Amino acid sequence: MMPVVTVILIFFAGFGVGYAARAWRSRKRKHMRQLYAPYSSSTSRPVTRRAF
Repeated sequence: MMPVVTVILIFFAGFGVGYAARAWRSRKRKHMRQLYAPYSSSTSRPVTRRAF
């Protein structure tokens, strides 16, 4: 029973770390876009990004 619990915990920990890393990269990208083009409107050219 203990090995099953360990595998499940590792799976959820990996999923959580992956989600956090993706959110951090997205926030960093948004911040860098504001630094390089602070006055450009994002509605002029919509960009569709895939989640995964």
